[in-house]
Amino acid sequence: MIRLACALGLVAIVMAVILVLRTDGASAIGFSFIGAPALGLALVIYGVSRWRAGAFRSNATRTREAGPEWR
Repeated sequence: MIRLACALGLVAIVMAVILVLRTDGASAIGFSFIGAPALGLALVIYGVSRWRAGAFRSNATRTREAGPEWR
């Protein structure tokens, strides 16, 4: 899944570079309809894969009830 996200991110970067090098309507349309959705999809896929891997899980062993040494 992360490889797919990286590939989509690279597609978005390529479309952005094309937009910078050729500032015409065709490259702007290409970035709008290919580059931006590819970047958004890459971020969603990466976030979901990291979430499924447990990256957003708290590993803290202390709780708020632990007392003043928690601070």
